[in-house]
Amino acid sequence: MKATVLRRVGVAVATTVAAGVSLTACGLWGSSGDVASGADAPEPTATVEKPVVAKVSDILGDHPLFGVMLKDRTEQAVDDIEQAVDCRPTLLKVFSSVENGISTKTLDEVPGVPLLSIEPWSSGGDENQPDWKLAHTIDGTWDEQYADIAKAVVGYRKPILLRWAHEMNGHWYPWGTENGNKKGEYVKAYQHVVKLFRDMGATNALWVWSPNIIRGASSKTIKEFWPGEDYVDVVGLTGYGVKESSPTKTYRDTLKLVYDLTDDPILLTEVGVQPGPDKRGWLKAFGPWLKDNSRIAGFIWNQVNRDGQWSFDDTKTNLAAFRSGLAQSGVTC
Repeated sequence: MKATVLRRVGVAVATTVAAGVSLTACGLWGSSGDVASGADAPEPTATVEKPVVAKVSDILGDHPLFGVMLKDRTEQAVDDIEQAVDCRPTLLKVFSSVENGISTKTLDEVPGVPLLSIEPWSSGGDENQPDWKLAHTIDGTWDEQYADIAKAVVGYRKPILLRWAHEMNGHWYPWGTENGNKKGEYVKAYQHVVKLFRDMGATNALWVWSPNIIRGASSKTIKEFWPGEDYVDVVGLTGYGVKESSPTKTYRDTLKLVYDLTDDPILLTEVGVQPGPDKRGWLKAFGPWLKDNSRIAGFIWNQVNRDGQWSFDDTKTNLAAFRSGLAQSGVTC
């Protein structure tokens, strides 16, 4: 049995085993109201918290989930999306560089289930960052920073999705196909990070391995970056509609590669559509396409990308098209 399955067996949510202890139980007062003697006083009962052990079913159910990436992750912003499309987002995208880290408080404030993208780089830089080449993750250079993020994840005490070093099959990040990275290093680095988090007790984390669709990627295969079933719970895909008339054309070739690789559920971790004559049709077709592709467990729409122009509500007609398609998608709202 693979380790992923073993991790999914057990407690799905955190529980506190011991309740509060009464004054009598603590030995401060006898049953008659008299002060109890030290010899008669029982030992206090300690409060022990069981670890949260996440299962894929804790987050991904029988129907696909709707998620968004927003500039402001507030309840009001999520309310606005719900009002606009008549469906409340469940998943919320969050980013954290390894350098800057993230706090449990930030995760607690996310108005939904966080998908935390952990990025090994100096934010705002380009793909050429020698300090962040994959070899430095493998040799433990950044282990202290990873441990701090793992502590925040453990402290969150609820199931969470973690996406480490996404779009690794492209050249545009320092963990990608350039920056002095060698073939095979991505797999070793990914496994190193997952092991570190597990050693830190992050059993509430589900791991999302997330390549870019092969259109536009530097590598036309995804298999060379596959870390193995024991290290992946969900396959994520970054894929934007670019001069394509339908989501079928956008995702078809990459989905074939995923189907050949694993039976894990698939989450579209970044979705958007380029402005142009094909956008309205793409948006309208997205919901029915989602319903017809049962392996797709959900999606996260990028409402921030390029000043919102790739969002589903950049125009009233595009919003109406997306809303119409979403109503046919079978998405959990």
